[in-house]
Amino acid sequence: MSIAVAILGLALLIILHEGGHFLAARLCGMRVERFSIGFGNALFSFKRGDTVYQIAPIPLGGFVQVTGMNPQEEFDHDDPYVYPNRPRWMRFLVLVAGPAANYVTAIVVGFIVLVTYGQYTGTTTVDEIVPGSAAQMVGLQPGDVVSEVGGKPVSTPTDVTQVVRASNGSPIDLKIQRKGAPVALQIAPRKDSSSGNYMIGVRFGQERARGPFLDAVKEAVVMPVALSGMLLKNIWDLVTRKIHGGLTGPLGIAKEMAGAAKQGLLKFLEIIILISVALGVFNLLPLPGLDGGRIFFVGINALRRKDMNPATETKIHMVGIMVLMLLLVVVTFNDIRGIFFKKMG
Repeated sequence: MSIAVAILGLALLIILHEGGHFLAARLCGMRVERFSIGFGNALFSFKRGDTVYQIAPIPLGGFVQVTGMNPQEEFDHDDPYVYPNRPRWMRFLVLVAGPAANYVTAIVVGFIVLVTYGQYTGTTTVDEIVPGSAAQMVGLQPGDVVSEVGGKPVSTPTDVTQVVRASNGSPIDLKIQRKGAPVALQIAPRKDSSSGNYMIGVRFGQERARGPFLDAVKEAVVMPVALSGMLLKNIWDLVTRKIHGGLTGPLGIAKEMAGAAKQGLLKFLEIIILISVALGVFNLLPLPGLDGGRIFFVGINALRRKDMNPATETKIHMVGIMVLMLLLVVVTFNDIRGIFFKKMG
């Protein structure tokens, strides 16, 4: 059931992305020949108006075929409703509408989560102990609830941090609740070499609490922007080898979504938000074959006030698509290999 939910969730995100392109193309008066979920020959299709709607067997994405977007296809070059003959701002709008749909999805789902479950707020419940830290030396444990630090009552992680940093390394008294029983400890904060701040070496947990309605609206809008910054930083760190890791393909994404679905609706909605933003960020990268690459060329053409030779631009995008497809094959193989080796122990 969790796998089925994950596949449906991923398919819905793809539909919404392609639906953004489709809706913008329609609003801009462009002719749309095909709306496909998946790649390959159609398993199921029907035609309404000028558009064929289909489901294809390879569930690795989808596409909207706007007449004239691929200059190699045959079309009436005098037709005012084909992609190349529409104003540049309309072409830009069609291209950006797919990633925009992903961001709108993240905002809507995020708002539902915030209103239903509340916003994350920090607690003074110890979630993790840093190995070799002062907290480990005095015997603090995950699940302990810090109630007083240095004789001052605390209710947020910030309260704890302020007292610890002000100690300048001098021992301070802690009062905690451990499984409902009070425990008194004394701890000497240690100076962190990278930040220069005094710390005790704990990471506090979080819980969701409902707040004002307008705060939920604001947080829902800000959240995708913050996630985009985080994802772009991670991509850059991977490229510059500051962190080690690999890319995840559709199978890996579906696996993560299935794991989240097993943990409940909240975790599933949270990963829907993350993946929706990730789809938007990835498609906006200025790489040939992606929406961002096409947006880049529209911008260059606007600055030049002259469109690049369509055949040349098509070749560039075709090379980009081939590289992306090869990358997709590699990451999908790695996903399958990882799943196989995990099953085999």
